[in-house]
Order: sequence, then structure tokens, then C-alpha cells
Amino acid sequence: MVATVQASRRGTGLLAAVGGVWLAVAIAAAWAGLVVRDPDEPPLRIGLAAGLPVVVVGLALLAPRFRAWVEGLDLGVLIAMQGWRVAGFAFLAVYAQDLLPASFALPAGLGDLVVGLAAPFVAAAVAHRSRGAGPLFIGFTVVGIADFVMAVSLGIANGIGARVLLPDGTLDTPPMAELPLSLVPTFAVPFLLVVHVLSLVRFNAEKRHAVPR
Repeated sequence: MVATVQASRRGTGLLAAVGGVWLAVAIAAAWAGLVVRDPDEPPLRIGLAAGLPVVVVGLALLAPRFRAWVEGLDLGVLIAMQGWRVAGFAFLAVYAQDLLPASFALPAGLGDLVVGLAAPFVAAAVAHRSRGAGPLFIGFTVVGIADFVMAVSLGIANGIGARVLLPDGTLDTPPMAELPLSLVPTFAVPFLLVVHVLSLVRFNAEKRHAVPR
């Protein structure tokens, strides 16, 4: 039991370290101007930043050692990580200053708030194995992933990372292409989307090894 707890803590620490490196790379990319794009440039970089990590993790899960590591993570901690999504309130604040379109800021911001506020309650229910915790977790995860897919789709449709041509002919950099908001598409969305995937794998392992009462 002690060995299992220690392995889970080491796994959580490694995940946090990966997240820290990921965040540093995302900050460096923003400083280097890799997030912003010209109006006629397709949103390829943002699409890759949001989707490629999930594909890589999906392929890595085919490796038994990596999957075993994922199955040893603390499910409650993984769920609680989604609580950081309350930072989606920033979308609403920036929208209030007329710096983001309502068609993106309102659904993305409110969706993140709902998921972020629900995260600690879902984590507690799963940790205590409360009645209905399984369906609650699945519903929470489906909503969380759907919110990300919707936000990325709306962001691309609204061109939130593209430079804006001003009346005087100059190009203006949008807030989503500058720090700190640039970290949303390059770090927060892909990292927490990966966490959702890891949570599903961990939950499935727990169900598979559950002892019938």
C-alpha cells in the first residue's frame, strides 16, 4: 500500500514537472512571436499546439510501461487539476473591454468556469467512491473535453490569434497572441486535454481492478 502511494506521488510529481517544462516552452514561444499569425495565414501552429500532444500521448499509451505509469497516477489529483480552468474568467474580463468577440469569449469563458468550479467536487466524489461517482466523472470529462473542442473551434473561426488590420494600414496583435492569454491555446488547453485523457485511462484501470462487493 505504501509503495503504491509513493509511486502515485512520484507519478504526480513527474507530471507536474512535465507541465512546468511545457509552460516554459509556451512562454518562450510567445516571446519569440510564434503564436501570432498574419490574417491570411492558416491557424496551423495553434491547431498543432492543441491537438498534437493528445495524439502523441495516445500513441504513447500503446507502450505497456507508459500505460502502467498512467494507471498508477492519483485520479483525484488528475481531476482536481481541471480546477485551474476557473482562470477562464479572464476571457469574460477581456470581453468586457471589447478585446475579444462574444461568440468566442462567452462560451469559452463560461464553459471553463463551469468545469473548473465542478472539478473539486467531482474529485472528492471519486476519491471517496461516492454513489454515482463513476457516471459523474464520465459526464464531467465529456463536458470538459467538449468545452475544449468548442473553444478551439470558435477561436479558429474567430481568428483570435490573427493580426488585425487597422484603418491606418498597420497590423495590431490580438490579446490571445500575447502573454498571458497566449498560454491558453499553447499550454492550458493541450495540457489539460492530455490530463483528461490520462484521467480516463486511470479511471478505466480502476474499474477493471475493482473488487466486486
